[in-house]
Amino acid sequence: METRYFATGNYRADRRNETAHAMKNGEKWAIHKAAAAMVQYIPSNAALVPMPSHTGAATYTLELCRMLAKATAAEVCDYLKGTPRETLYSLKKQGRKPTPKKLGFYLSQPIPSGKRVIIIDNVVATGTTAAAAVRAIGGGVVFAYAAATNSQTRKDLVRLYPTI
Repeated sequence: METRYFATGNYRADRRNETAHAMKNGEKWAIHKAAAAMVQYIPSNAALVPMPSHTGAATYTLELCRMLAKATAAEVCDYLKGTPRETLYSLKKQGRKPTPKKLGFYLSQPIPSGKRVIIIDNVVATGTTAAAAVRAIGGGVVFAYAAATNSQTRKDLVRLYPTI
């Protein structure tokens, strides 16, 4: 199953990396900034699925989904869960890579039918987490605030999908 992922821009551009880190710390200004950049691409028939953190549950991505839903009438579906694990940053520092098995993603309940599934995250880099999430759900796209060099940027998003 091909994983499609999109972002509002490059991780290193426009201080997106700082905003992405602040989001992980739950800083409201950063979550608001990401929502403002992402909202125009969210269709009203979307099922917004927040990406779980290393705890296995969504945290700041859930807050981001709630902001996006409030502005677009999309539905927040906090149904993607994962196995508690080390942070991706910690794994990277140790020279280890996450695997779908370590992420342990699963759905706690089905996504409502007829919705466009959009998995929301702060950053997409290698695509490993994105692919594992899409596999667990059985489809959808991943939309992140920032993208590392492996990801498609906003230009591609607008060209391919005027609204996700």
